[in-house]
Amino acid sequence: MDNRNTIYFSEAQAAYRKFLKSSRGMLGLNFKKQENLKSFTEIQKEENAYNSVNLGIKEIPLDKIVGSVEKYSYFDKNFVPKNDIVKQRWINIYVGYMMDSMLPPVILYKIKDDYYVYDGNHRVSVAKFLNFASIEAEVEEFLPTKDTKDKVIYQEHMFFEKETGIEEIILSEPIKYKYLREEIESYTDLLNKRRNRNFSLREGAEKWYKEVFLPIKGLLEENNIAKSQKKNISDIFMFLLDHKYYLSKNEGKNKGYLYSTIDFINLVKTSENRNLHDMCQIETQEAVEKYRKLAALDEELIDLSFREKKEKKELLKKEISEYFSEALEKLPVRYSEYLAGIESSKDIFSGYILEYIEILNKGKNLEILNIQREEQESSEKIESCDFHSENRISVLNYILEIFLPITEILIWINEENIFSPEEYENLQREFFYLLRLKKVLQGEGKSSKYENLMAKNIRIAVETKNRDMLYGVKKILVKEKEKEFIRNLENTEKFYSLLQKYGEIRRYETYTDFFIMLDNYGEKRFMDSLEKDLEEFYSFDEIVNEYKTQAIMHMENNTILKNGYENNLQENYEYGFIDFFIMKNLGEI
Repeated sequence: MDNRNTIYFSEAQAAYRKFLKSSRGMLGLNFKKQENLKSFTEIQKEENAYNSVNLGIKEIPLDKIVGSVEKYSYFDKNFVPKNDIVKQRWINIYVGYMMDSMLPPVILYKIKDDYYVYDGNHRVSVAKFLNFASIEAEVEEFLPTKDTKDKVIYQEHMFFEKETGIEEIILSEPIKYKYLREEIESYTDLLNKRRNRNFSLREGAEKWYKEVFLPIKGLLEENNIAKSQKKNISDIFMFLLDHKYYLSKNEGKNKGYLYSTIDFINLVKTSENRNLHDMCQIETQEAVEKYRKLAALDEELIDLSFREKKEKKELLKKEISEYFSEALEKLPVRYSEYLAGIESSKDIFSGYILEYIEILNKGKNLEILNIQREEQESSEKIESCDFHSENRISVLNYILEIFLPITEILIWINEENIFSPEEYENLQREFFYLLRLKKVLQGEGKSSKYENLMAKNIRIAVETKNRDMLYGVKKILVKEKEKEFIRNLENTEKFYSLLQKYGEIRRYETYTDFFIMLDNYGEKRFMDSLEKDLEEFYSFDEIVNEYKTQAIMHMENNTILKNGYENNLQENYEYGFIDFFIMKNLGEI
């Protein structure tokens, strides 16, 4: 957090306290019952106002906003917060106004001459405190009729089903059928562009239902979101779409269905319990498949050059596969015999080699950044369809550095001479981890030390046929680095208390950064600053939520996408909260 943000944050906290005090008298006490905002639902029922028309974007006087759709009990009639549930969001909105951030228009529902907040209660509250005369809003006017709500819902559902063919989605608010239809239209238009097709609305709706609604519904059910919110799953889905819209609006890019779903689930869990470990669960095979489907769909819909990149990547994989096969023929026959039992081994290894090239290219890009100190556009060589000599060399290096050592180990350790992709991938992950850290370890003069340590473990595993000795390079490295760091501290209690509060450190690089800070600031200043900054960092619900979401969405070592669900345990996530804190502040996320 930079100095400007810190100043605005302090100012926002003071403003929040001042706003509360304004409604409580001189001594901060209030013996009168605070009058709530009006409830839109109650007024809607009184007026039988269930049919609506969109009025577009308008400037609405703040004194005409008298109620809220859902959060009417969170504020008094002047939009002063009644409890600290809204505090953090209120402060963040205030900071946004101070930094001239482009906040989206609020969404208001209108009945007669009064307006009710559907989305943007905190923005209206802050605007009230800042004495704004009006606020920009998208307005939906509800017209009083003789029709009952149930009748209007039935009619809207009937029209929606007739247009889309979707019968199963039942919503509690008639207006939401309109929003859902717009969502399906948008999806269909995007699908037509990406697949060069001309799907009708009904065809698009069918695909949307299978590719979007059902996977998201499954993930929501997996995490008991509807039960915890005491709403039906279709209504929860609409809240999620709202969340996706505002995430994308705030960041200026489409965040995708998967990211928005994971973030929404984590948001609900964070509001219920700020425990860092209480995050979106993706533990069953069914949930993993839904995760993968949404990830693939997002890749197709968000990336404008998806088809071109996919074609280039497939061509490159084919060329790698062919060259790998040629190289394999030059090796002793025992290796090709070992792979004979696995179908499509060429395709499997082309994927492994692509990952290997990605790791090498990432290291090269980091070198360029460190030397030149300027941003470079990272056009990954992996996307090139030209299979030039550098890629041929990478294939040969992969065979020498990764394939031969791992295959040799597995041949010796297995009772049956049968290739196991899962076993190979697990061991490959250990080699890849050392490869990713190679520059850091070389800079510390420790590369050979840890390679020797790994070799020792492998030798013991081969001699004793104890597979457990094959794995755990990452854990060994981090634990060794932790011990080294502890030895450099005079007072370890404070550090251990931080670990106890925020969880273990899982990245070797975090300890490397700690050593630099320790040298620069000295132990007391470093530890005091770390404790204070972590506490402030943790106080933001949005940050806690982002950590949970980033942890799950982290793809580099993400077992969800790579190795099935069996290994998808929380301890396999790439980093912990303290790692996230360091990465965030150093701009690595």
